Amino acid sequence: MIYGYTPLEGGYDIPMRVVGANVPYEWLIYILMFIPIGIFLYGFYDKARVWYLAKGELHRNDRVGARIWSWFLFSFAQARVIRKPLAGFMHAFLFWGFLVLAIAAGVDASHHWLGFPNIEGNSYIYFSAVVDIFGLLAMIGIIVLAVIRYIQKPERLNDTRAEDGWMILLIFAILLTGYFIEGLRIAAQIQMSTTFDQIAYEQIASPIGWLFASMFSGLTVSTALLWHRILWWFHMAIAFLFIALVPFTKLWHIFASMLNYAFRDLEPSACRMVENIEEAETFGVENIEEFGWKDLLDLDACIRCGRCQENCPAYNTGKALNPKITLIQAMKDHLDAKAPYLLEAKASGEAEVEEMAMTEEAEAEAINPMEASLLYDIVTTDVIWDCTNCRACMEHCPMFIEHIPKIVEMRRNLVMWQGDMLGEAQAAFTNMERNYNPWGVGWANRAGWLEERGVREMVNLLPEDGQEFEYLLYAGCAVSFDDRYKRVGEALVKLLNKAGVSFGYLGTEEFCCGDSARRLGNEYLYQTLVQMNLESFNKYEVKKIIVVCPHGYNALKNEYPQMGGNYEVYHYTEFLAKLMAEGKLKPSKSLAAKITYHDSCFLGRHNNMYDQPREVLKKAGCNIIEIEQAKNFGFCCGAGGGRMWLEEDAVEGYKRINDTRTDQLLVPEPEMIVTNCPFCLTMMDDGVKGAEKEEQTKVFDVAEVLWKAME
Repeated sequence: MIYGYTPLEGGYDIPMRVVGANVPYEWLIYILMFIPIGIFLYGFYDKARVWYLAKGELHRNDRVGARIWSWFLFSFAQARVIRKPLAGFMHAFLFWGFLVLAIAAGVDASHHWLGFPNIEGNSYIYFSAVVDIFGLLAMIGIIVLAVIRYIQKPERLNDTRAEDGWMILLIFAILLTGYFIEGLRIAAQIQMSTTFDQIAYEQIASPIGWLFASMFSGLTVSTALLWHRILWWFHMAIAFLFIALVPFTKLWHIFASMLNYAFRDLEPSACRMVENIEEAETFGVENIEEFGWKDLLDLDACIRCGRCQENCPAYNTGKALNPKITLIQAMKDHLDAKAPYLLEAKASGEAEVEEMAMTEEAEAEAINPMEASLLYDIVTTDVIWDCTNCRACMEHCPMFIEHIPKIVEMRRNLVMWQGDMLGEAQAAFTNMERNYNPWGVGWANRAGWLEERGVREMVNLLPEDGQEFEYLLYAGCAVSFDDRYKRVGEALVKLLNKAGVSFGYLGTEEFCCGDSARRLGNEYLYQTLVQMNLESFNKYEVKKIIVVCPHGYNALKNEYPQMGGNYEVYHYTEFLAKLMAEGKLKPSKSLAAKITYHDSCFLGRHNNMYDQPREVLKKAGCNIIEIEQAKNFGFCCGAGGGRMWLEEDAVEGYKRINDTRTDQLLVPEPEMIVTNCPFCLTMMDDGVKGAEKEEQTKVFDVAEVLWKAME
């Protein structure tokens, strides 16, 4: 009957639960459900309209199989989320609890729409028990997450909003009322059963509900049934509220993150390429809508968990950059404010929208979002230049938000379009333009270090010797022009010579890799330097390259292929580990030195190479003391992203980035701090001197340490 309902019975001979029993007008819920679903779909459509405002080209429709696997792994296994174990597993409990409960709700709906029979027997017992337990796990997850946010209050959650608390409360209320409903049903059935055995199966099928039933054991059957009906409708109302709110609150990250997992960057770490740069009419990004659609999706995916902030060297040394607040959330707030005008402009024309924006601005006395500058008012140039490109934010973000590409695009606009850059950056560009190295030393002296360090006879200098070779040694600018790092080049040449490696060196026909130019925003200069190197490589038919600097390694391995430079590229520590594994290099003594090892960002987080340098050091007899901030949690030296050439002023109450990192490495009181990068070596050297520890602790490169063990 349209007004009738299925009465609730005492137990059943076959274990089961009759869907909708004791709920008048239960059929109505399957009509009302289309209201929140409709609101949800409209919200999704509204979000998608904003993403389609993006003008930047960013195609992510390749490697379909890998994208499906990424979506599955990171959505359902929560692989990135659980890297922070406590909060991560609690979030996984909540996610899976809600997912299982949603599946159960779908099974109930299928009874109405598809005529599915009730689940019976052992199938009911097992299915119901799984749903019951997962619901409890979700409640535990919420409680622990609430304790973390509101009692522990970690610094990474420093922007908690009222909305966060209301969402937690709403989810908890949905879960709790579900157990109240189940408990009231079981309490009534216990009293209605002629024998206890009729309902005993619910102890296994609904273990949590059975516990809740004991709370209502004093109620009469009629009272229990009445409250069961009332709470059932209340439960459905707040569940529908949840569905409707998803696209308009932080709950939207549930779906935005799934899209992010599917469309994340699957390629190796590389800056985005500017195609046909000679024909480009603008450079970089000046307005929020000039980003690609995935960049705008990133802004919706951010859950404000603060893991990026927690690991950012700029933020942790008091700088303006906070990857969560002053970058991603600032851009999101700006997009939310600007989107209505952009959508209106798309529909009715620019002039009318400008007039509307100016009228509203006059009424609200607020900044017109159409007039606000992304670079100067929203993100600000201080934030843009603070970034070291260390990739800690991207490494630890559970949503795969791409912070660095956004920073680089805004730098490109400042440098190549606005002509607004720091004086030190301009000086570095000038040096690279005139002498093909950021030091500014005359390019004709690029091979001078060979004579200076006494290794000229060990090197096949291609422009002069022209002998056949298997590997090209791309020494880089630091080996050529930095007096301290020339010693590293010397050690590496001796090691390669001792191992019998056939290698050549370009000397004056080798040019800066261009990494600093690109990451400081001068894409034109970068592409010019790359083209010059590619011409040299092709001239000598280079196939395999050993690179000294991790920045050059990342450029040649991951970014040169964008311009047709496809080679077999090794970082020298990787190559040394290979030679030692093959028995071509055998240390003659054990150094027995207590060391701390600094993972350079561009070898570590950018290329996931942590083990090979450690293997070399261990075989050299070093006792590596691993500090907390190691491997993917390593703290940047401060020189990446082109900041090697920019001044860093310490913020009051903080130390500079390199001094902060040096202090971390000095905690175990090592005999040596060892790294694998010329920039890191310089920064650690300065840090040790600043700490006045140069007598107790020396700073070396991996190649130097191994050569000490070979002598």
